Amino acid sequence: MGPDAEELAARARRRYAEARRIGVEAARKHEAAERWRRRFEADLQARWQDVQRRAEAITAGATKPGLSLFDADFCQVSDPDAISAALLSAALALTRAPMGNVQLAAEDGLRIAAQHGFDADFLEHFAFVRGRDSACGVALAESRAVHVHDVEQSEAFPAGPSRDAVLEAGVRAVRSIPLIGDGGTLLGVMSVHYRTPHAPSPAERSLLTTLATAGARRLNRPAHST
Repeated sequence: MGPDAEELAARARRRYAEARRIGVEAARKHEAAERWRRRFEADLQARWQDVQRRAEAITAGATKPGLSLFDADFCQVSDPDAISAALLSAALALTRAPMGNVQLAAEDGLRIAAQHGFDADFLEHFAFVRGRDSACGVALAESRAVHVHDVEQSEAFPAGPSRDAVLEAGVRAVRSIPLIGDGGTLLGVMSVHYRTPHAPSPAERSLLTTLATAGARRLNRPAHST
Protein backbone atom coordinates (compact mmCIF):
# COMPACT_ATOMS: atom_id res chain seq x y z
CA MET A 1 0.00 0.00 0.00
CA GLY A 2 1.42 3.33 -1.05
CA PRO A 3 1.79 6.43 1.16
CA ASP A 4 -1.32 8.05 -0.28
CA ALA A 5 -3.42 4.97 0.35
CA GLU A 6 -2.11 4.68 3.90
CA GLU A 7 -2.97 8.33 4.59
CA LEU A 8 -6.49 7.85 3.22
CA ALA A 9 -6.94 4.77 5.37
CA ALA A 10 -5.69 6.65 8.43
CA ARG A 11 -8.13 9.51 7.75
CA ALA A 12 -10.95 7.01 7.34
CA ARG A 13 -10.08 5.40 10.67
CA ARG A 14 -9.96 8.78 12.39
CA ARG A 15 -13.32 9.78 10.91
CA TYR A 16 -14.82 6.46 11.96
CA ALA A 17 -13.45 6.86 15.49
CA GLU A 18 -14.81 10.44 15.68
CA ALA A 19 -18.21 9.35 14.38
CA ARG A 20 -18.26 6.54 16.93
CA ARG A 21 -17.32 8.95 19.73
CA ILE A 22 -20.08 11.35 18.68
CA GLY A 23 -22.55 8.49 18.54
CA VAL A 24 -21.59 7.27 22.03
CA GLU A 25 -21.81 10.84 23.42
CA ALA A 26 -25.22 11.34 21.78
CA ALA A 27 -26.47 8.06 23.26
CA ARG A 28 -25.15 9.07 26.68
CA LYS A 29 -26.91 12.45 26.50
CA HIS A 30 -30.12 10.80 25.31
CA GLU A 31 -30.07 8.35 28.22
CA ALA A 32 -29.39 11.20 30.67
CA ALA A 33 -32.31 13.16 29.21
CA GLU A 34 -34.54 10.09 29.53
CA ARG A 35 -33.55 9.62 33.16
CA TRP A 36 -34.32 13.29 33.85
CA ARG A 37 -37.68 12.97 32.06
CA ARG A 38 -38.63 9.88 34.08
CA ARG A 39 -37.65 11.57 37.33
CA PHE A 40 -39.56 14.73 36.38
CA GLU A 41 -42.70 12.77 35.46
CA ALA A 42 -42.50 10.76 38.69
CA ASP A 43 -42.05 13.93 40.75
CA LEU A 44 -44.91 15.66 38.91
CA GLN A 45 -47.19 12.68 39.47
CA ALA A 46 -46.29 12.57 43.16
CA ARG A 47 -46.98 16.29 43.53
CA TRP A 48 -50.31 15.96 41.74
CA GLN A 49 -51.32 13.04 43.95
CA ASP A 50 -50.37 15.10 47.00
CA VAL A 51 -52.54 18.00 45.80
CA GLN A 52 -55.42 15.57 45.23
CA ARG A 53 -55.04 14.16 48.75
CA ARG A 54 -55.07 17.64 50.22
CA ALA A 55 -58.13 18.60 48.19
CA GLU A 56 -59.88 15.45 49.40
CA ALA A 57 -58.95 16.38 52.97
CA ILE A 58 -60.58 19.76 52.48
CA THR A 59 -63.80 18.43 51.01
CA ALA A 60 -64.00 15.68 53.62
CA GLY A 61 -63.55 18.22 56.40
CA ALA A 62 -60.53 16.32 57.67
CA THR A 63 -59.01 19.36 59.36
CA LYS A 64 -61.95 20.39 61.47
CA PRO A 65 -65.73 20.07 61.35
CA GLY A 66 -67.84 22.84 59.90
CA LEU A 67 -68.43 24.56 56.61
CA SER A 68 -65.96 23.71 53.84
CA LEU A 69 -64.76 26.24 51.32
CA PHE A 70 -66.00 23.90 48.58
CA ASP A 71 -69.39 23.00 50.07
CA ALA A 72 -72.39 23.84 47.94
CA ASP A 73 -73.68 25.84 50.92
CA PHE A 74 -70.61 28.04 50.99
CA CYS A 75 -72.05 30.52 48.49
CA GLN A 76 -75.16 30.80 50.67
CA VAL A 77 -73.19 32.10 53.63
CA SER A 78 -72.78 35.76 54.42
CA ASP A 79 -71.38 35.57 57.97
CA PRO A 80 -67.72 36.74 57.80
CA ASP A 81 -66.68 34.52 60.71
CA ALA A 82 -68.12 31.39 59.04
CA ILE A 83 -66.39 32.30 55.79
CA SER A 84 -63.14 32.84 57.71
CA ALA A 85 -63.44 29.43 59.40
CA ALA A 86 -63.93 27.69 56.04
CA LEU A 87 -60.98 29.60 54.57
CA LEU A 88 -58.75 28.63 57.48
CA SER A 89 -59.78 24.97 57.27
CA ALA A 90 -58.77 24.89 53.62
CA ALA A 91 -55.45 26.65 54.31
CA LEU A 92 -54.49 24.18 57.05
CA ALA A 93 -55.40 21.19 54.89
CA LEU A 94 -53.37 22.51 51.94
CA THR A 95 -50.27 23.34 53.96
CA ARG A 96 -50.51 20.75 56.76
CA ALA A 97 -49.68 23.59 59.15
CA PRO A 98 -50.76 22.70 62.71
CA MET A 99 -51.92 26.21 63.59
CA GLY A 100 -53.45 29.18 61.88
CA ASN A 101 -55.90 32.05 62.05
CA VAL A 102 -57.89 34.44 59.93
CA GLN A 103 -58.13 38.02 61.14
CA LEU A 104 -60.62 40.49 59.74
CA ALA A 105 -60.15 44.24 59.47
CA ALA A 106 -61.78 46.22 62.26
CA GLU A 107 -61.16 49.73 63.62
CA ASP A 108 -57.86 50.24 61.80
CA GLY A 109 -56.61 46.89 63.02
CA LEU A 110 -57.27 43.16 62.92
CA ARG A 111 -59.49 40.95 65.07
CA ILE A 112 -59.37 37.15 65.12
CA ALA A 113 -62.39 35.71 63.31
CA ALA A 114 -61.24 32.07 63.16
CA GLN A 115 -58.32 30.18 64.69
CA HIS A 116 -57.03 26.67 65.19
CA GLY A 117 -54.36 25.31 67.51
CA PHE A 118 -53.68 28.27 69.80
CA ASP A 119 -53.97 28.60 73.56
CA ALA A 120 -55.71 31.31 75.56
CA ASP A 121 -52.55 33.38 76.13
CA PHE A 122 -51.83 33.64 72.41
CA LEU A 123 -55.44 34.50 71.58
CA GLU A 124 -55.57 37.16 74.28
CA HIS A 125 -52.38 38.83 73.05
CA PHE A 126 -53.45 38.84 69.39
CA ALA A 127 -57.16 39.51 70.01
CA PHE A 128 -56.65 42.86 68.32
CA VAL A 129 -53.59 43.72 66.22
CA ARG A 130 -52.66 47.21 65.13
CA GLY A 131 -48.86 47.50 65.34
CA ARG A 132 -46.09 46.24 63.05
CA ASP A 133 -44.41 43.91 65.56
CA SER A 134 -45.72 40.68 64.01
CA ALA A 135 -46.10 39.06 60.60
CA CYS A 136 -49.81 39.80 60.46
CA GLY A 137 -49.18 43.38 61.56
CA VAL A 138 -46.71 43.92 58.72
CA ALA A 139 -49.13 42.28 56.27
CA LEU A 140 -51.82 44.68 57.48
CA ALA A 141 -49.62 47.79 57.29
CA GLU A 142 -48.07 47.03 53.88
CA SER A 143 -50.85 44.96 52.23
CA ARG A 144 -48.38 42.27 51.20
CA ALA A 145 -47.63 38.65 52.01
CA VAL A 146 -45.07 38.19 54.78
CA HIS A 147 -42.95 35.04 54.96
CA VAL A 148 -41.18 34.39 58.26
CA HIS A 149 -38.98 31.34 57.85
CA ASP A 150 -37.74 31.50 61.45
CA VAL A 151 -39.35 33.72 64.07
CA GLU A 152 -36.15 33.82 66.13
CA GLN A 153 -34.21 35.29 63.20
CA SER A 154 -36.85 37.56 61.63
CA GLU A 155 -37.10 41.35 61.72
CA ALA A 156 -40.89 40.93 61.47
CA PHE A 157 -40.81 39.86 65.11
CA PRO A 158 -38.57 42.30 67.01
CA ALA A 159 -37.86 41.56 70.65
CA GLY A 160 -41.01 42.23 72.62
CA PRO A 161 -44.36 40.82 73.77
CA SER A 162 -45.54 39.69 70.31
CA ARG A 163 -42.36 37.74 69.64
CA ASP A 164 -42.55 36.18 73.09
CA ALA A 165 -46.22 35.24 72.65
CA VAL A 166 -45.52 33.55 69.31
CA LEU A 167 -42.52 31.58 70.58
CA GLU A 168 -44.33 30.55 73.76
CA ALA A 169 -47.13 29.18 71.56
CA GLY A 170 -44.60 26.89 69.91
CA VAL A 171 -44.50 28.81 66.61
CA ARG A 172 -41.23 29.06 64.67
CA ALA A 173 -42.44 29.99 61.18
CA VAL A 174 -45.36 32.07 59.91
CA ARG A 175 -46.87 32.98 56.59
CA SER A 176 -49.36 35.87 56.59
CA ILE A 177 -51.27 36.76 53.44
CA PRO A 178 -53.52 39.82 53.14
CA LEU A 179 -57.08 39.34 51.93
CA ILE A 180 -57.51 42.09 49.36
CA GLY A 181 -61.02 42.99 48.21
CA ASP A 182 -62.35 45.08 45.36
CA GLY A 183 -60.55 48.37 44.86
CA GLY A 184 -57.58 47.20 46.90
CA THR A 185 -59.46 47.27 50.21
CA LEU A 186 -57.79 45.15 52.86
CA LEU A 187 -60.41 42.83 54.33
CA GLY A 188 -58.19 40.85 56.64
CA VAL A 189 -55.13 38.59 56.92
CA MET A 190 -54.86 34.80 56.68
CA SER A 191 -51.92 33.22 58.54
CA VAL A 192 -50.56 29.70 58.85
CA HIS A 193 -48.06 28.78 61.55
CA TYR A 194 -45.45 26.02 61.80
CA ARG A 195 -43.68 24.50 64.79
CA THR A 196 -40.30 24.37 63.05
CA PRO A 197 -38.47 26.78 60.69
CA HIS A 198 -40.18 26.49 57.33
CA ALA A 199 -39.65 27.88 53.84
CA PRO A 200 -42.77 27.36 51.69
CA SER A 201 -42.32 25.77 48.29
CA PRO A 202 -43.41 27.69 45.16
CA ALA A 203 -46.39 25.34 44.89
CA GLU A 204 -47.46 26.09 48.47
CA ARG A 205 -47.09 29.83 47.92
CA SER A 206 -49.21 29.63 44.78
CA LEU A 207 -51.92 27.54 46.43
CA LEU A 208 -52.23 29.86 49.42
CA THR A 209 -52.22 32.97 47.24
CA THR A 210 -55.04 31.49 45.15
CA LEU A 211 -56.91 30.51 48.31
CA ALA A 212 -56.53 34.01 49.78
CA THR A 213 -57.87 35.52 46.55
CA ALA A 214 -60.89 33.20 46.63
CA GLY A 215 -61.52 33.96 50.30
CA ALA A 216 -61.31 37.70 49.78
CA ARG A 217 -63.74 37.45 46.87
CA ARG A 218 -66.21 35.57 49.05
CA LEU A 219 -65.85 38.05 51.91
CA ASN A 220 -66.32 40.94 49.49
CA ARG A 221 -69.58 39.65 47.99
CA PRO A 222 -73.05 39.08 49.39
CA ALA A 223 -74.45 35.58 49.82
CA HIS A 224 -75.72 33.73 46.70
CA SER A 225 -73.28 35.56 44.40
CA THR A 226 -70.64 33.59 42.52
